Amino acid sequence: MNRLNPLNFAVATTVTFLLLYVACAVAVVLFPDGTVVFFNAWFHGLDLNLLKPAGGRPLTLQQFIMGALAVIAVAFPAGLVLAAVYDFLLNRASRAA
Repeated sequence: MNRLNPLNFAVATTVTFLLLYVACAVAVVLFPDGTVVFFNAWFHGLDLNLLKPAGGRPLTLQQFIMGALAVIAVAFPAGLVLAAVYDFLLNRASRAA
């Protein structure tokens, strides 16, 4: 098995999560009720309708940007840690063999 480059893996993780975030934001703008129904199925009976803003206010650009920054702040370090742990376990397994 090959080692992972933590920086490259972190960037790939961040780009992947940003693409998912953009797809979700587009779905919220185009199909707000359908998106809530879709994600309700993920949360085992939790009613996400209670989180919808009053008056059905659409997603604002500021909310979108803040969400994207939050995704970056979480995905990049998560990618670094995941690659580092993978490499550590790979090295440990190769030494044991």
